Formats: sequence, C-alpha cells, structure tokens
Amino acid sequence: MDIIRAATISGFNEFLGDQQREGGEARMTLTLFDTEFTTIASAVPVREIAPLELATYAPDGCTALYDAIGHTMRITDEYVAKHHPDQVLFVIMTDGAENASREFGQRRIFDLIKQRQDTAGYEFIYLGANQDAYEASEQIGIAHDKAMNWQAEPAAAAATMKRVSHNVRGYRRDGSPQMASGAFFSEDFEAAGALEWEEHKKRQQKLTEEGGGCGHA
Repeated sequence: MDIIRAATISGFNEFLGDQQREGGEARMTLTLFDTEFTTIASAVPVREIAPLELATYAPDGCTALYDAIGHTMRITDEYVAKHHPDQVLFVIMTDGAENASREFGQRRIFDLIKQRQDTAGYEFIYLGANQDAYEASEQIGIAHDKAMNWQAEPAAAAATMKRVSHNVRGYRRDGSPQMASGAFFSEDFEAAGALEWEEHKKRQQKLTEEGGGCGHA
C-alpha cells in the first residue's frame, strides 16, 4: 500500500474519528501487515486509539494476510472468552492477495472464520484491491455480499474508508451480532451510518414518539 500510504492514513484516521464520536462503548484491535504483521492495539477502548502516522504505518514487502487474520482472531477469542461483548466485527482490508503467511493457510482461515460465524456470532467484512474481492472473500468463508472491491489509489482509498466507517456505525447502531444478507454496503445501511450520532438519536427519538415503539441505540 505504499503508493497510497498518505491516503490510507488519512482515511483510517477519519474512520477512527467517526467511531470515537459514536455513542456507546467499543474496543478496537488493530493489526497492520505486509511481509510481517504487527498488532498496535489490542482490545483498546476506541476513544483511546491514537491516529496513525507515517511512523506507525509504513507498508513494505509482501502480504501475510492469513497470519494477520489468524493472529488477530486469537487476540479476539481471548477477549471474548473473558468479557462476552454483544458484537464482534472483523474488517479485513488489503491491497493484495495472500503471499507471505507462514503459520496459517487458506483452509485453516476458512475453517476458523466459519466456526466463529456459526458458533460465536462474529461478523466479517472484506475489502480487497488488485484482486476479485468477492471471490477472495468467499475463499476464506466470508459471503460475497459482505465484500467490496476498491481501487488502490488515493481518492478510492479515502472513499472506501468513508464507506466502511458508515457501515461500521450502522452495524453498531443496529446492535445485532450478525447482519442479514445484503445489509452491508447497501444504500440504506450506509445512509443510516452516515448520520452523526446526535442526529441519529434525534431521528430515533422521533420515530419512537410517532410509533410508540423502541428504537435501537
């Protein structure tokens, strides 16, 4: 991702700011990867996550995608076993296909993801550039309607992170562990997540008053 390094940093930091302004509580584990992988935050409250900088985001080499996923899943499993959060969402973003993992292979990652989808309620979305993201996602057990292609160039990277941010906010507000087929990356879902928190709460309150029901936080 070196050619879009600045855009990726900017896009992630905008995503982070969106999540930090969101109501409720959330924790983030952030793993960066190229030939190697590094976890720079492990189940840290999202409001305490520091923005990325050139010093903390310096992509180089190959793509140890499967090792990064497997390692991050171990961290997540340990946290979930102790704290039992309501929702667990993996956002996997890569500008290249797997070519450098040493510990985890495609079949093992597929099995791990399917197991956690089926028995633990984990949710996954996949964002891939320089590949068919829909095919790549299904190879590791993530449905194609929870995947998105993006272009590895600055404007597209920034736009992708904005869409991801809106989808993640929509997911958090829905409150369900897993979303129905076709929810992620849909116009309605992204539009709901595009609202800032205070506007979202006002609309939910209005719907509650008009309908006499209860809305999601």
